[in-house]
Amino acid sequence: MNLHHFISRHIPGLRLLAISLENYVPGAILHPDKLRYLGHCRDILTEEPQGAWSYTKSKASMLYGTISYDRKIHGRVSLLGIVNVSGGYGADLMAHMSITDIRGASLNMSQIVLHPKLNALRRVDRRGRWRQINNRFVVTETFYAREAEFSFYQKNKLMAKAELDKVCRVRVNAGLDANWETDQTLVVANHDKVPFGVRGFCV
Repeated sequence: MNLHHFISRHIPGLRLLAISLENYVPGAILHPDKLRYLGHCRDILTEEPQGAWSYTKSKASMLYGTISYDRKIHGRVSLLGIVNVSGGYGADLMAHMSITDIRGASLNMSQIVLHPKLNALRRVDRRGRWRQINNRFVVTETFYAREAEFSFYQKNKLMAKAELDKVCRVRVNAGLDANWETDQTLVVANHDKVPFGVRGFCV
C-alpha cells in the first residue's frame, strides 16, 4: 500500500506538509493554503492555562506491515519531515521510502471545546486577536513516520551513498536516530519530533 492510499483510507483529511518543523505541534496555527507556521493558540487564547495546550502521543503504530512513498527530487525537498534533500537538478532522482511505523499526537482539548473559544474572539476582540485567527488552520493532530527506510534512484537505478553525494545533499534532521544501514539504505527510527502531516480545522 502506498502512503496516499493509506491516508485516504485511515487518516482522511490529513494534509501533507511540504515544510515541517518541531513547532508544528497540536495547537499550532498555520496558513490555510501553504500550511506555513504562524503561531500557536496559546498566544491567542491567553486566558487559558498552559496545561490547556497539552497533547498526547500515541504509544502504538497505526501500521501493520509496510507502506511506501515515492518522491521526485528537484531542488529542496523534505521527506516525511525526517530528511531534507537539496540539489538533483536535471539528475532524474527519485526517493523511495518504506514506512513501518506511523504514530500520532492529538490535542487534549477537543475541537468541540476549542472552536467556540476561538469564534468568541469575533465578538470580544474583533480588531485584535480575531484577525490573527480568522481563516487560519488550527492543528489538532500531528502524524509522524517513526520508523522508515530511504533509498534513492537515478533513472530507476539504485544509487550508492557515494554516488548520491555527487548530485545532491541529504541531511537528516538533528537529533534523530539515523544511520546508513547499507551503502544504499538510510534507516531512521524512534522519530517523533517533526510531523509529515497534520489534521485540524479552519476557523
